[in-house]
Amino acid sequence: MKSFVKFFTRACTVACILFIGISCKDTDEFVTHSGERGRPVSDEANSFEFTTTKDVDLLVDYSAVDTHGPVLFSIYTVNPIVNENTDYAYVDESISPVFAAYTNEKGKFESIVTLPTYAKVLHIVTGDIMVGLRRMMVEVVNGEAEAVLKTNVSATRAMPFRAAAAGETDDMTPLFNFYCNINSSGKQYGQPVYKEWLTPLGKWENSNGRPKYLLDPATASPGLIFPTDIVEGLYETAKKALNSGTTCKEQYRASTDMTLIKDSEVSITGLGSFTCWCNSLGYYFYDQNSIPQSTQDLNIIMLFPNTQDGKRYDKCDYNGSIGMLRGDAIQLMYYPNIANNGDLSGATKIFPKGTKIGFIVKSNGWGCIDQAHSFNYGGWKTKKMNIWAASTEGMSYCYAKDKSTADIACGSKWNYPNANGEARTAKFAYVAPNGDQYTIISVEDACDDQDFDDLIFALNPANAFTEQAIVEDGKTTTVGVYAFEDKWPNRGDYDMNDVMVECEHEMYFDSKGLVTKERFRLTTDQNYVTLVSGLAARLTTKVNPKSVVMKKIAPNSTQETNASYVSEKESGSTVYYLTEDVTAELKSSYIIELTYSSGQSLVNLAQIEPFIYRIEDGKVCEIHLPNHTPTQRMDWSFFGTGDDLSEPTKGKYYVRNSLYPFAFYLANARLSSFEETILMRKNESIPIDQFYPEFIHWAVSNGEANPEWYLHPFSE
Repeated sequence: MKSFVKFFTRACTVACILFIGISCKDTDEFVTHSGERGRPVSDEANSFEFTTTKDVDLLVDYSAVDTHGPVLFSIYTVNPIVNENTDYAYVDESISPVFAAYTNEKGKFESIVTLPTYAKVLHIVTGDIMVGLRRMMVEVVNGEAEAVLKTNVSATRAMPFRAAAAGETDDMTPLFNFYCNINSSGKQYGQPVYKEWLTPLGKWENSNGRPKYLLDPATASPGLIFPTDIVEGLYETAKKALNSGTTCKEQYRASTDMTLIKDSEVSITGLGSFTCWCNSLGYYFYDQNSIPQSTQDLNIIMLFPNTQDGKRYDKCDYNGSIGMLRGDAIQLMYYPNIANNGDLSGATKIFPKGTKIGFIVKSNGWGCIDQAHSFNYGGWKTKKMNIWAASTEGMSYCYAKDKSTADIACGSKWNYPNANGEARTAKFAYVAPNGDQYTIISVEDACDDQDFDDLIFALNPANAFTEQAIVEDGKTTTVGVYAFEDKWPNRGDYDMNDVMVECEHEMYFDSKGLVTKERFRLTTDQNYVTLVSGLAARLTTKVNPKSVVMKKIAPNSTQETNASYVSEKESGSTVYYLTEDVTAELKSSYIIELTYSSGQSLVNLAQIEPFIYRIEDGKVCEIHLPNHTPTQRMDWSFFGTGDDLSEPTKGKYYVRNSLYPFAFYLANARLSSFEETILMRKNESIPIDQFYPEFIHWAVSNGEANPEWYLHPFSE
């Protein structure tokens, strides 16, 4: 009885929607006929192609910022940024973009892109480290959309910040909580967390903390200063590995320190500060026989008292407190006796082979916070963060014991408290064209997110350290689901689940923002059919690829294996026959990978069209999307029979006089979205509108109304 009530309620809901849809048109155009809702009286085919995509002429422009290469951006139909306009903003990664790509080297993108038809207001988001976490909102008007970034860099950054006398100092007194906790009154409490930081490298400017011991490019040893072309490569690599507001990939978040594989000098070069805080950076070193067991084992040497570079293009206002310029380099010194109560005797520029070098950031150690927080230098609040981020596992520190101290450390208000002192750095390599490898390190300075992009620096010389993770090429992914009714040309039940195929399209980008490789991955799902259908795909290319590789992933596996699919050439296309029996290989994935000799723009990329087929009385019967041409294998005698109203001589294929199609494509959808509706066994043979009541209204309006219907299943 309960099931009947649910079915009756659902049917009534659909009937109401149908009535509304009918009332918007000629009331005699659609009537109930032969027991099928919305079947036209006319014998002419429905002209609606049931498409869920549209082409948009898109302009995205970040060129007002020095982007150091292409910018990755993503398009959403809702705002995905949580805590927007705060220091704690991040991207909700459970929300999928409808499109993503890279700009050109200058930060500009202009192209025709395919978006879901429901994408009317676009939220264009980037977490590019040179641009920052930014969102631009634009409307699609007459098939066009433009988003141009305008910066709001403060004019006050050239002004002096501290009310301090000009001069130099190495006095750590104003920075007393570099080694201890402070309470809400700015008073030290408890035992010191670290030893006092040491300052043997030299002094810094009173007003902003900029070191006086920076390397002079004119006199530095060869290999300790980066040439311009290498600097650009470092930035391009960092931009691929890191994305503000998005979780840093695990393969880059190594917890082991850099180990020298030869006796060598070592220098550090600042690539940028990407936070409003004025952090402080120090280093320490040890060997295999003296691995630190606690924070008190670290002998920390000051590098940059203030790593703020003033380059964030958003609300941050540093009042001129800039202590590091991008490209500033410092030579590290080796003190062989430092473990003996900080003995600095015997200093040398050469680090022995096998030495491990670690880095640590004191969060907001210099004590500068932007004006949005109304904090001034000298007050306890400017130094309140009891947070240290180290590169060695177990050596970070973040204290929050109770509510009274939660506001000055990683307490309940932080997303990622770090009770175990986990390493808070990412480490990866830039590989230069000649094969040389340079180590890049990036730091997460607090416990509010996991993007690990707050401070980025690189080490010299090349090939001096154990190898780090190689950064993958930039990649974007778009998805959609193809759904087929397999009884064509005869009338079906229109549950649209006879064969469902998820299509992932991956694009890999080079340093110029052009596509060097693309992959199509087609994945099937459960069905409950009696007909045996095969799955094929027509691949249309505008540029001949250098290579085409075919792979397959078995059900419930992630392992790719080489495959060989039967293929046939057509004019400008190749048809790949992936499987003769979808049901026999349910949940399999079929991959076609194209690699190009040179980078390609989006307009030159391949297009794929999956379709299903079966053999009936020795004849090939194919089912494609409405008005998509069949292949040369198709037996055309099927057209115009049963429920089909195709007219091949007029270019009309797979059409009928109904609001139900034989196949459609659902843009930006995944198979998992349908697990609780049309993919459930108990829902077999029930028309799709019983679970998606907005479907009928969408079909009646030729796609004008409720274009996002498949995002809104019936709610019981």
